[in-house]
Amino acid sequence: MAILKSMIIFIVILFLQLSISYAQENVCTSTAIATCNPYPCVQTGNIFSCLCPDMTTKPSAVECNGGVIPNQCGNAICPAGATCIPTNQNPALYICLCPNNVIANPNCPTNPSNQCLINNLCLNGGTCITNQFTLQTVCVCPSGYYGLNCNYLCAPRCNSRWCYNGGRCVNAYGQPYCICGRNYRGRRCELRYNQLNYVYLYQHPRW
Repeated sequence: MAILKSMIIFIVILFLQLSISYAQENVCTSTAIATCNPYPCVQTGNIFSCLCPDMTTKPSAVECNGGVIPNQCGNAICPAGATCIPTNQNPALYICLCPNNVIANPNCPTNPSNQCLINNLCLNGGTCITNQFTLQTVCVCPSGYYGLNCNYLCAPRCNSRWCYNGGRCVNAYGQPYCICGRNYRGRRCELRYNQLNYVYLYQHPRW
């Protein structure tokens, strides 16, 4: 009975050790390594940390740099004519925007698959770019447009000609609003007011 009890205890201890060992495996995954890049990923228990140049450990490379995202484009391997763009989603990486509007990393392919030639859905002057890894297209919209396909017009903003009859324009909730003088009303101060009624003053836009 004592032998059986000892064997059970041994098996339980072995199971716990294996469980702890298994739990500590793969802590420095590709995501963790990318988060620490260019600094090494180190394992502490079942969590990962980044080993900073001052030999302290921080949760990310950004923390090692005092909150500043490292400039990956300093050591970028982009071919001539390509533009290096740091990625916002993962500060450890960058992309190369090739002259033919194809994204590649770290080099531009010799014969890229440019999906923009097949399926360009960018509207209103948007520039189509192909992600060489996912073969998906992305639209870079011109000023004044937004949306997946640049299909939405940005809300108008205040300018010197938005409000009529001396009204003052203010931007509120993404829209221009007019503060009218005492004798005018309307969204753009286009209505002259008197005690009896409103008189609509039709004015063509002056831009």
